[in-house]
Amino acid sequence: MPNRRDDIHAANRNFCVILAFLTVLIITLISVVIYLSVKDRDTEENNSSKMITSSPFGTHNGKEVLQYTLKNSKGTEIRILNYGGIITNIMIPDKTGKMDDICLGFDGMEGYATNGPYFGALIGRYANRIANGRFTIDGKTYQLDINNSPNALHGGKVGFDKRLWSSEIDGDVLQLTYVSADGEEKYPGEVKVTVRYQLTNDNELVIQYSATTSAKTVINLTNHAYFNLAGQGSGNIFGHNVTIMADQYTPVDSTSIPTGVIENVDGTAWDLRTKKNLGEMIPTVPGDVGYDHNYCFGKTGWRKYMARVEHPNTGRYLEMYSTEPGVQFYTAFYLNETGKGGAKYGKFDAFCLEAQHYPDSPNKPNFPTTLLAPSETYLQTTTYKFGVM
Repeated sequence: MPNRRDDIHAANRNFCVILAFLTVLIITLISVVIYLSVKDRDTEENNSSKMITSSPFGTHNGKEVLQYTLKNSKGTEIRILNYGGIITNIMIPDKTGKMDDICLGFDGMEGYATNGPYFGALIGRYANRIANGRFTIDGKTYQLDINNSPNALHGGKVGFDKRLWSSEIDGDVLQLTYVSADGEEKYPGEVKVTVRYQLTNDNELVIQYSATTSAKTVINLTNHAYFNLAGQGSGNIFGHNVTIMADQYTPVDSTSIPTGVIENVDGTAWDLRTKKNLGEMIPTVPGDVGYDHNYCFGKTGWRKYMARVEHPNTGRYLEMYSTEPGVQFYTAFYLNETGKGGAKYGKFDAFCLEAQHYPDSPNKPNFPTTLLAPSETYLQTTTYKFGVM
């Protein structure tokens, strides 16, 4: 005859098993709900942090110009035009969280239509200078227009900075494309260029360039943003500290064309391998115009840490990385413009870090080549990383 006490024990065991199963099931369901909610929130943050929007910014030759706004989760905001690939605004926080625009520029298309200083612009076909506007490929000499006497500068009278680019949003990337016709600005070959801008959640502005050509040509692309980490319109950059990790630079003649010699920076005003204050260093640069020189980093194609600029008062810093062999460091001696909000921009009110091949490379066989053949693709990636010390 069955023992009643055994029946009770068996029932209790079954109850405990069922209770344990239900507990595990409830915990599992709660975990799934939490996971899905966190995933949804992360997805929402990712989507909002990588949001790109566009709005009208005037017209050029009767066609609408668009301004794209790139945002990330840190509150950083960067605005770029499909006219000239121009970076018009870079809004980043300081050490107190205060947002400032650290990029010099204009309020509207009227200023950018001429844009003498090349504020924020995408430069091509050839960034920087070509001596006497002349170079030779396979025995044929090409004569460019002289727009920076006696030399050709930044792609000519109507360079890439003054062209309306095709534009599209590709996920978290703004992509610009342009086809430069054979003979445009007297350069050979039809050149197809793509430039992609991405703002990451690590506060990096990544700019990727690619180009192909239908005939042998020379190409040298860069961006010409003018930075002031205290904020555009805040005055000179003497309170900034700079480090440029290059052992060598290219000395120039009286027209800013490299002599062809690559010299060590040791013992010169160009030695910025350890942190230096610009207010102290600029007056020591021979020529009394500050820095406007190419620093040498060696071979093309591998990512190099090139430079860091800090502004102790705001705590902001900017680091630069690039696959290019050089960077032009310019401290804006020739600047004389009225910019955003009526701000007066004068000499030494900004600095530029322009990733590039060396100036006048087509005429300097010992410099890294800028020759592009139809079988090749020009590639470059340059990153500006913003942060607070």
